[in-house]
Formats: sequence, structure tokens, C-alpha cells
Amino acid sequence: MAIGACGVLLAHRRRRSLARTAFGAAFACLIVAIVLVVLRRYYLDHLPAQVQSEAAAAAVFDTLLNFLKVSLRTAIVLGVLIALGAYLVGPGRLPRAVRGTSDRTADSAARWAYGHHVRTGRVGTWTEAHRRWIALGLLLIVALVFALWNHPTALTILLLVAILLMLLALLALLAASGRAAAVDAERVTPHRPENGE
Repeated sequence: MAIGACGVLLAHRRRRSLARTAFGAAFACLIVAIVLVVLRRYYLDHLPAQVQSEAAAAAVFDTLLNFLKVSLRTAIVLGVLIALGAYLVGPGRLPRAVRGTSDRTADSAARWAYGHHVRTGRVGTWTEAHRRWIALGLLLIVALVFALWNHPTALTILLLVAILLMLLALLALLAASGRAAAVDAERVTPHRPENGE
């Protein structure tokens, strides 16, 4: 893990390196999980004759490797989500289309709200001006919660991702409200001619 992190930090294209490293780690964990399934089947098919209960032997095997299997599932989900996130913030056609659709949806919702006198005032304007830093802060907070979580599972990761997506959607709406307010202010403010003309 430390080697992968160093590789990402030293890479020329960090975003692409992060995506590949995360996907590679998830794939490696998937291979290990498949190997465990094969070993379990082999173990149960070659039990000594004195073992009378295959179910009891399977329970012992599963108990001993339960933490490893949970950790592998967690690492697979985390790796795939990190790789997907690194891809979606990139310059590709699909990521740009996804981000453009998200912004247009937020702008439409903000214009509808603005037309119905639902306004965020300075909060929306400030959010629009600092949107990237706020998004980074939210991401770091969610990452910290995950790091401090005792025995995280794949469900934990999905829950934190869902919370992060809701917070980012709220952030997009506030930023869009700030843009709508700025456009309305430009339309209402009369144009002042230059040089006294």
C-alpha cells in the first residue's frame, strides 16, 4: 500500500496513476478472494477420514478466514470506487459529459428555485467562489471518517460514498444558486456608459 502511494505521488500523471493503482489493487484482491474459494473447496473435498462433519470443518475454515474475506471485499469495493472517482474527474469525453449533465441539472434546479423566491444569498455566491476547495474538504472529511472507522466493510464504504454524493449534490445546488444570483444581478444592474456618454 505504501509503495502504491509513493508511486502515485511520484508519477507524472497522478490521476491516471491513482486510477490504475486502485484498479490493480482491487483486481489483486479479487484474485486472492477467488483463490480462497478454490482452497475452501479443495480443503472440504480432501478432509481426513476421521472428520465426520463436513459442515463443522467448513465452519472452522470460514471462521478462521472471515476477517480476511471481509477485508478483501472492502478493499475491492474501495479500489473500484477510487478508480472510478479518479476517472470521472479526468478530461475524457464521458467524464466531461457526466460533469456537464450534473452542472446543467443543478443550474435548472437553481433557476427554478430562484424563480420561486428560494434564494441562498451570500452563501450561494461564496460557495460558487470556493466550490473546489469545499469539495476537497468534504472528500478529506469522508476519508478521515473511513480511516477512523473500526472494522469498515464494503457496506460502510457504500454508505460513506452515498453521503459524499449527497453532500456534493447539495454543494452543486448552492453553487448553481450563486451563479443564478450573479446572472440576475448583472441583468438588473443598469449599464453605466463610460466617459460620461
